[in-house]
Amino acid sequence: MEFDKVPAISKYLSVIFLFGWLGRSTVWNFLPVYFEQHITSVFLIGVLTSLPAIIPILIDIPVGNLVQRAGERIVLFTGLIVSLLSPVLYLTAIPAFLILGKVSEGLTKALVWNSGWSLNLKSADPEYESESISVFFLGMNLAIVIGPIIGGFLIASNGFKLPFYLWMFTTVLGLALYYVYVGIATKKSVFESLKALERKNTYVDDWQHLTDNWERLKQPFVLVFLYSIIFSFYWLAIPLLLNEINASYPEMGIVFGLALVPKLFQFAFGEVADKIGNLNSIKWMSLFLAVFLAALSQFSNLYIVAGLFFFARLLSGGMSPPIHSFFDSRVPDELEGEMMGFFELFKHIGQAIGPIMAGAIADVYGVSSSFLLAAVIAVAIAVTSFIYS
Repeated sequence: MEFDKVPAISKYLSVIFLFGWLGRSTVWNFLPVYFEQHITSVFLIGVLTSLPAIIPILIDIPVGNLVQRAGERIVLFTGLIVSLLSPVLYLTAIPAFLILGKVSEGLTKALVWNSGWSLNLKSADPEYESESISVFFLGMNLAIVIGPIIGGFLIASNGFKLPFYLWMFTTVLGLALYYVYVGIATKKSVFESLKALERKNTYVDDWQHLTDNWERLKQPFVLVFLYSIIFSFYWLAIPLLLNEINASYPEMGIVFGLALVPKLFQFAFGEVADKIGNLNSIKWMSLFLAVFLAALSQFSNLYIVAGLFFFARLLSGGMSPPIHSFFDSRVPDELEGEMMGFFELFKHIGQAIGPIMAGAIADVYGVSSSFLLAAVIAVAIAVTSFIYS
């Protein structure tokens, strides 16, 4: 990989997200198990787990427009500040505050990813976009590999409180690094931009831009929608499956962490996609993914489940760079920030469906059965990629 071709902003954000996400990652994968101590219905836990995707559905479009007007840097900084609220609320263990904590995660998701993706893609050379996306993710991916392993041992020995405090500390550290190395310069005042959005028919005007470009954009929107269902499906199904087969917290943490190791080498998938084509790489990875998801419904041995989950995460993680690169190849440059809002909207609709789907099926048929439906969705991704190619 030619790191000298990757823009500096991608490298800065990678380091910032490493620190900003490290504390969060020590406990985030365990949250469904933590919620299960305070909420009895698996379906309700699924709805709660979906909230970080449901909230952005309501605000993705205006946030994308805000990014276009105020600039990516100030919006991203604001999102990192909002992310501090979640661990504070989770510490209370009060059901109403647990809901607010997930709402805070949703606000963070909309602010951080709309601005972060736009800032990274605008800075990248089109020839090296997939590699730039991979570097952008590298720091966060390292955090989500190391974090769960540390978190499993911390929770086993000290309970959930210490990881929540660590989440707050590393977020503050990430904010400090962002302020120093990226800065918060704006195109326009945030308040002026918000007033402009209030005066503007944001949804009406942006919808017109979407319909004008729909034929070019519908393919990446469909792909990211289907992909995101599987991506968020893991959030609920895997922790509950591991808990069901009596895995300890350290064992869970190791499974979570090792399954995400391939994300550290996501740039390799970006390079493959650049060579063989985005849709070809998506097609083959989704077909193999369907096999591993179906197999996960059949086993309850910890080591077999861990191995199958590893390969499932390897393949689903590898699909992200080509899907995002495919979107960028289709969107007009002058509408990138605005259309990123719609791209995130389709992504979050899919992410909202995943945990609810897993929770609903788990309540009726058991957690294992939900993996069969996820396998069907993986096949749908392969068929869609084949049609569009």
